[in-house]
Amino acid sequence: MRNVLLAATAAMCVTASSAASRKTASLSGPGWLCDGEEVCVPHTWNALDGADGSPEGDPPPKHGMSVAPDSYVRKAARYSRRLPDPTPGMRQFVRFEGVSRKAEVYVNGRLAGRHVGAFTAFAFEVTALLAPADNVLEVVADNRWDPDVAPLSADYTLFGGIYRGVEWIETPQVCIDPVTDGALGVDLDVNTNGTVRAKIRVLGGPDEERVFVVENPELWSPENPKLYEREISIASGDSVKVRFGFRTAEFREDGFYLNGVRRRLRGVNRHQDAGLCGWAATAEDEDRDFAMVAEMGADAVRLAHYPQSQHVYDICDEKGILVWSETPAINWLSRSPEFKANLLQQAREMVAQHRNHPCVFAWSLFNEIYNDVPEDRSEEGWMEDILEEVKGELKRRDPSRPVVAASDRPAKRRLNDIPDELAFNAYPGWYGDTTMEQDFANWFAASGRKKLGIAEYGAGGNPFEHLDPLPPGRLDPGGPVHPEEKQVMLHAADYRAIASDDRIWGAFVWAMFDFAADARREGGKNGINDKGMVTRDRATRKDTFEFYRANWTGDRVLHVCSQRMEETSSAAATVVGFSNVGDVTLFVNGVEIGTKSPDSVKVVEWRDVPLKPGENLIELRAAGLASSRSLRRL
Repeated sequence: MRNVLLAATAAMCVTASSAASRKTASLSGPGWLCDGEEVCVPHTWNALDGADGSPEGDPPPKHGMSVAPDSYVRKAARYSRRLPDPTPGMRQFVRFEGVSRKAEVYVNGRLAGRHVGAFTAFAFEVTALLAPADNVLEVVADNRWDPDVAPLSADYTLFGGIYRGVEWIETPQVCIDPVTDGALGVDLDVNTNGTVRAKIRVLGGPDEERVFVVENPELWSPENPKLYEREISIASGDSVKVRFGFRTAEFREDGFYLNGVRRRLRGVNRHQDAGLCGWAATAEDEDRDFAMVAEMGADAVRLAHYPQSQHVYDICDEKGILVWSETPAINWLSRSPEFKANLLQQAREMVAQHRNHPCVFAWSLFNEIYNDVPEDRSEEGWMEDILEEVKGELKRRDPSRPVVAASDRPAKRRLNDIPDELAFNAYPGWYGDTTMEQDFANWFAASGRKKLGIAEYGAGGNPFEHLDPLPPGRLDPGGPVHPEEKQVMLHAADYRAIASDDRIWGAFVWAMFDFAADARREGGKNGINDKGMVTRDRATRKDTFEFYRANWTGDRVLHVCSQRMEETSSAAATVVGFSNVGDVTLFVNGVEIGTKSPDSVKVVEWRDVPLKPGENLIELRAAGLASSRSLRRL
């Protein structure tokens, strides 16, 4: 059966001119105190200590990976600021796009509400708590590990704070609901014939519905990310603006189809760690990140391992980047009723807040269940029972989209049968001695499926660590040296296998950017997962970035690798490059060495290239392009 996705995108309206209309104002920026110190929101207290590694001599956490340890600040911090004076006769709401991981919100010392979950938005009505003027908003943000809150275990730092934007909303007494599930209050069902049905949740009155038609709509796609906009009003005069797009997306027996055309997704994984600011990213930080995603040629992104900001989904709508949107069910779950209720809540809020985006092609149910699992959680069956319930919640909230999942346990057949479509995480040659082709054979045999995705693949790579020649066999992935050359070699091998196997409906590079994982001590820089194509500070595009740009874009690419390797004690060098412009000629110190044709994934390689003592200029030339590196032989 086909899973057909018909979707749209929505955005909060700006302040309208009528006195009775909805009014919104940003509460982000300066004017906040955090535990008595002046801060700007978005804000986190972990921007530095969340990415510097655990103290020397501390054992790694037994379970929970970087989500759980106390190697970075875990606390409940109190934020405060003044609120705008309320407009008489209007209703007032405060909306938070993300507070990690638990929040208590007070106005004038009185509780407005609580929210549990770091990755979804929430809003509270505060009308009854307000005085005519001089109102104070307080928020207690708590990023401590909690056995009843997902995720319990994951390989990333759990930053704390009000790390996304905050908004003040005023509405008429009868208004479009800004509270339920933290969503816009308008669900759109969009048909490619141009018909749009808007289901409107109303506070203070009955729900309403609108139907309108767009004549001859253009279909949304990565090649043509066409969006439309409409203002949705209710009888009271309250209104919001929605953006939407027309498209179909579905899985068929032989793969993924967008607007009836089969395509293999070229994807990357992204954590919301936006570099030196941690999770406290601005819109400009996110714009920068996705400009790099587009530059590398990806047409899809897996938002690992949780929903990300509204602006991220908006960018993907605008740039035509397909989105895999994931619940924070990672590694292992808890039997407690409170945990299950929280996971269901976070899944429900993800769908409610992002179901209208045409970029979202699937909801993801889990990542690597049975990884890092404590012995008392390893009994078979009960985690699958919970995941079945979560899948049911996703389907009830949005029956149009398939449910996918990322597994690393081929033998767990019941687990792997739960999602509609399945993908595997694989790191051949990095964490294991298999090849990608051997992993494929295992996956298809164990799963019984005719098509699969690859949710993660890759290797660590420090662009300032180099080895030539590379030693035979695997390097220690937890060791101090992650040479850039090894990352290039493994990505090229993996992608050869992926590109040549038509059963793979899409593959997602792990990861687009290095990110904070404070429990890690490896690769020459503690506290970092260095499998990115770009460094965490966004200053350095690694050689693998150029590898995918050569394979995924129409840009003319010629690139010689290891340019940051400045010296060697060897009398010979290995020269690796990427070319999508045809045959490549190698010159060393101006002398022509030879010409080679790129292989199926645009790689050219020369081994044992002689070097003279002192400085050597290594240069590749092809089709009028040149790329060079200098290497000093000691």
